[in-house]
Amino acid sequence: MNIADLSPKEVFYYFSQIASIPHGSGNTGQIADYCISFADEHNLKSYKDNAGNVMIFADGTRGYEKSAPVILQGHLDMVCDKKIGSDFNFETDSLKIRTDGNYVWAEDTTLGGDDGIAIAYILAILDSKNIPHPPIEALFTVDEEIGMIGARELDTRFLRSKRLINLDSEVEGVLTTSCAGGVRAHCDIPLQYTNTDDDMVTIKIMLSGLKGGHSGVDINKHRKNALKIMGRLLEFLGEKSDILLADVLGGRKANAIPKSAQAVVCVNKSDEITVLQSVMEFYNILKMELKTVEPDIKLTAEIIEKAEKVTDKNSTRKLIFSLMQIPNGIQTMSPDIPDMVQTSLNLGIASIEKDVFMMSFLIRSNASTGKQTTIQKLNSFIDYLGGKVIFTSDYPAWEYRIVSELRDVMINTYNEVYADKPVVASIHAGLECGILSGKISGIDMISIGPNLENVHTPDERMDVASVERCWNYLLKVLKNLR
Repeated sequence: MNIADLSPKEVFYYFSQIASIPHGSGNTGQIADYCISFADEHNLKSYKDNAGNVMIFADGTRGYEKSAPVILQGHLDMVCDKKIGSDFNFETDSLKIRTDGNYVWAEDTTLGGDDGIAIAYILAILDSKNIPHPPIEALFTVDEEIGMIGARELDTRFLRSKRLINLDSEVEGVLTTSCAGGVRAHCDIPLQYTNTDDDMVTIKIMLSGLKGGHSGVDINKHRKNALKIMGRLLEFLGEKSDILLADVLGGRKANAIPKSAQAVVCVNKSDEITVLQSVMEFYNILKMELKTVEPDIKLTAEIIEKAEKVTDKNSTRKLIFSLMQIPNGIQTMSPDIPDMVQTSLNLGIASIEKDVFMMSFLIRSNASTGKQTTIQKLNSFIDYLGGKVIFTSDYPAWEYRIVSELRDVMINTYNEVYADKPVVASIHAGLECGILSGKISGIDMISIGPNLENVHTPDERMDVASVERCWNYLLKVLKNLR
């Protein structure tokens, strides 16, 4: 079966055109030029800003000429990944699109349904002569997948709409109405060292097998942070013996929940057996405590070559205290959306680096006040320990609007089309809508999309029937946006 046989034909036509043009992150020049050429061929005004974002402007159809405009938005870039052994070249090759009538996928590579389907929807609407709609400001951003660069650098001079439909969601039937803002925090706590004695032994402790996960969307799934568990273990050992630290290490990314950690401790030889037994005792506690949420947890300890230097007693105490007591995980839940995390922070990386104990966090909040409160809390904690914090990569939240005319229209329209109620949700992760809310004052936004599975992997696939249902829904929404 060929993609040209799928319905809606106009949508899948443009999706196949997009798939034929290389458009990985950082390589969106050709697809941007395609969109500009499309605008020229259809006598539509267009603009390409310095970041490479493309805007196309269409008047309202008959009866909608004086309606308020709406922005239809998606991103031009895709994540490039391929199966082991594939010789596919994302810089030059067209995607090899396949379908069985139920799903669309790409042979051996990511599909780019995220967010190619958004571009296809929008171009199909702009191409049509018989779809009723208000004035449209089509916004195609670049490099969303590598830091929302296009949204951050967007030139908004020509955008006048105060309502926006983002088409970058991946679950049909969900109206996303809010997303988290964030800021990264790099913390340094000074350490003092001492030399080890001849009668000391060095023990390496390894914690592994945790699930880890995304520090936003997985933060409410009871997944344990390996660094926080290591802090508990070190506190437990410190109650049994006088321990000093040669190393602590865990995590790889500030935005990922650490699934492994290690510590190197030094103790008197007379306490060697006690410490090794205590590690196993704590392991048994963990296995019982976490048997449901972390069934594959592993904890080992072994004697290694003696370390020459260790943190002194005061620095050891500070380090263990910081791992044990520093804020981590969910801080507050949303008062507006049931079961939705509002504010969190994730201890993603920790290590001893020369004379400091370094920790990296990602703070997320769907409310600007929640982010600021957590910044203050972290700053106060590190200051108490004599350390310092540097905050970087700050981006705003897309905050939930108590009153949203766009949301009301889209909920009522969903009921018309599906004879059901949509899920009105918030996501505890960063979206372009968060950046855009900070650049376009007073913007009213909703994010929707068809069912996409296994995005960002070579197993990505798109649900054909869902694409058609979402298309019909989007057209009905535009009709109702008078």
